[in-house]
Amino acid sequence: MVGASVGADHALGSRSRVAFSRVTAMPNFKQIHNVEDLRRHAAAYLPKPVFDFIDGGAEGEAALRNNREVFDRIRFRPRTVADVAVRRIDTTLLGKPTAAPIAIAPMGGLSSFAPHAEVSMAKACAAAGIPYCLSTAAGISIEDLRAAVPEARLWFQLYVFKDDALNRALVERAHAAGYDALMITTDTHVAPKRERDRRNGFSLSLDKTPRNIAHVLSRPRWIWDVMIKAGLPSMPVLSPHAPEIVDNISATRFFVQNRRYGFDYAHLKELRRHWKGKLLVKGVMRADEAEQVAACGADGVVMSNHGGRNLEYAAAPLEMLPEVVDAVGKRLHVLVDSGFRRGTDVVKALALGAEGVLMGRPAAFAVAAGGEAGVGHLIGLTKDEIDRTLGYLGCTALDQLDRDHLLVDRAPWGRNAPGL
Repeated sequence: MVGASVGADHALGSRSRVAFSRVTAMPNFKQIHNVEDLRRHAAAYLPKPVFDFIDGGAEGEAALRNNREVFDRIRFRPRTVADVAVRRIDTTLLGKPTAAPIAIAPMGGLSSFAPHAEVSMAKACAAAGIPYCLSTAAGISIEDLRAAVPEARLWFQLYVFKDDALNRALVERAHAAGYDALMITTDTHVAPKRERDRRNGFSLSLDKTPRNIAHVLSRPRWIWDVMIKAGLPSMPVLSPHAPEIVDNISATRFFVQNRRYGFDYAHLKELRRHWKGKLLVKGVMRADEAEQVAACGADGVVMSNHGGRNLEYAAAPLEMLPEVVDAVGKRLHVLVDSGFRRGTDVVKALALGAEGVLMGRPAAFAVAAGGEAGVGHLIGLTKDEIDRTLGYLGCTALDQLDRDHLLVDRAPWGRNAPGL
């Protein structure tokens, strides 16, 4: 999710001062039972154009819908005669222990969703014992996030730029700050057509139409939290390297104009030489491409269609997971994202061979709904559902899951089963 400024500070007039008397309280987490509940609270907190930026997908949103529908095509084959009184959901991700097989995915633009959103996410992840991945388009610098949450396990996601010196500098900063994995996003080489954003006039800034001004003024708590108290930062990950970045709009312009939209295997090999930690390539969806990534020295892939936000009618990563696992699962860490909402979704991916799952939109909804507490609540819900599902399947640990626990279109998975 590459962030864009909402620019609403320029749209606010004296009417906004009066609206603050209607500021609503934080949600009652006892009444929030799933991601959809968090989504509703986020929608009530955010102006509609900002919510649509999180919630929407590309074009007619077929890929976005399919990311969820694919989970409905997979059912469980439980074993019920089993001692599951004691269960564990801890595991390893990228060779290091983690309390659950999940991480929070990199997302840009989080500063538009909640004040200090990245710090809130990193703190919640650290408390829960799972990794957090910082985006190049984050609202906090690489170093400041490490200083704010020194105990966190942090990964850094890199959008590759035309300037190789800039890429090297970002990689070196992440290494110096103790980030233990570099995630290179490769699935956004063409600007996507996100029709909700176009209808809302949401690009480098939010068009100051009467409708958009009304949307902003209808969310007084967001105005106070995000626009007035916190303010919108100007991509501090990039600003030390670009003096032309003076505000959030110029930062987004720099980001768009200086991205390298022709990233190839030679560039991947170059980054491999400069990064000494675990190297992941995000956006890989094919077995043959995963083979090439392995040959370039990558340690893993994150299977992703960018949450259905880029290529319309892209297959869901879960559909392609079996063939990629079968091709490179013994050589590469295989992680997956896009469409995950529940612990049952995570268990299905693990049974298909994934090492772990990254959650994006749910965490954005959670931080908008309730800041650090919201993200912590999301992680807790997901952990509980993973644990509960494990018990129902007759398993006491995650490494007992396999394709035999699944049914797809009324046929059990075979060893050489095709994609979904």
